[in-house]
Amino acid sequence: MPLRKILPLLFFVTMLAGKLSAQIYAPAANDSFSAAYNPPGGTDKVFVINKPTYKADITASIIAVSIDKLSGWAFQWSVFDPVTKVYGDIPMPGSGWFSEIDTITVSSGYQVVMTKGADINIYRVWMLFNDLDLNITNKDGENKLLFGYYNCSSLDLRADTTHLQLFYFDPVTKGRIIPYNPFVVRWKTDNDEASIPPNRLTTRVTSPPSEDTWYKLTLTDNFGLTRSDSVFYESIQSKAEMKSVYIPLSDPVEYPVGDYGRFYGNEIKSAPGKYRFDVTGSRNMASYEIDFGDDSIFVSEGDILEVVHEYQKPGKYAAVLTTKSDKPYECIDSVSVVVDLDSASSKNFQMPNFFTPEGLNNKVFRCADISVRHIDITIFNRAGLKMHSYEGNIRDWEGWDGLVRNSQIKAPEGVYFYVITVFKAYEDKSNPIGSSVKKGFFHLYR
Repeated sequence: MPLRKILPLLFFVTMLAGKLSAQIYAPAANDSFSAAYNPPGGTDKVFVINKPTYKADITASIIAVSIDKLSGWAFQWSVFDPVTKVYGDIPMPGSGWFSEIDTITVSSGYQVVMTKGADINIYRVWMLFNDLDLNITNKDGENKLLFGYYNCSSLDLRADTTHLQLFYFDPVTKGRIIPYNPFVVRWKTDNDEASIPPNRLTTRVTSPPSEDTWYKLTLTDNFGLTRSDSVFYESIQSKAEMKSVYIPLSDPVEYPVGDYGRFYGNEIKSAPGKYRFDVTGSRNMASYEIDFGDDSIFVSEGDILEVVHEYQKPGKYAAVLTTKSDKPYECIDSVSVVVDLDSASSKNFQMPNFFTPEGLNNKVFRCADISVRHIDITIFNRAGLKMHSYEGNIRDWEGWDGLVRNSQIKAPEGVYFYVITVFKAYEDKSNPIGSSVKKGFFHLYR
């Protein structure tokens, strides 16, 4: 017969055989696989039932269904004896189109003989109760990590398992068969900043977190059985956090006298200048010190969380915060921030080109300076007569009030000249101000 005519017939026979095949199954099984001793097309199955908790008492069932799903079948069950290695009948004969054993509590093997007239079918199954115990061993009764398993540089986590070995038997050779059942170890934490421990039962965490953290261990075996345990690590790590903010000369708290806000914009960082250092973000800080980078160090027991420091000269400074946790560990951490004060230069030193003594926004004549320490300035009218003069710290100069030489006589509107003969500043060497004598003019309006 040609091959093309045989193939449809083979397909029909295969479908018919599958349709008429008897079934035996375990409703509560979490996994199943064919017995390893099965020849090709063998029907022996292994069902795995995972216990919900360690050593839990559970009952499972198996159901045998006839080939034709019709009544008239006799069922005879037997159970495998692991000592004698033979099947012994169970005194529960039944008939119908299916039969069930619903009292299985331990791992064992079962055989059912289905009989209907001259038809006899024999099926075997193995019921394996899978169990696993997991315990983190280095914790106390409150689930806290035991003293001695952590220090400033690491913490150790230790766990142990009781994993009952699963096995069934080859009914012909009587040999024991152990199914492949490895488990996967997974650690996780409730702290996003904490590093995940290596996935081992006994493991070590380097660079422990500075926040209290729960470590959870989960084991999952090849059949989907999962067990978990947790331990709480009460952190001893010190974590240094520091923010720095420049305090503008217009700040009335740090500069209660001088009314600097009328003359200095907040964008100017003039020396001497103050920075506020905030360490409230630090964790587990019993004490700390700040090295401001200008040979000044502040030490605190942790009760002061904001420190104001004044830098005398312009430039960039690396301020370093070093924190220390409580005894007996005294874990140390540090962090640095860079602060800077502007240097004087011809670009950022400015004199106004007009002023209005009685105006709302410009009551006095005042320059906008960067890190100027000392100034000697004289203001003249167009005839060369001295109208005003000042020598000293530029921050103490209140400017010209528009009066002639501190009298009650108001200088008239017009053009005036200034001459700065002494100008001492912290100069930017890459952009120097230039000569010490500076001249210019401005308009006075009333």
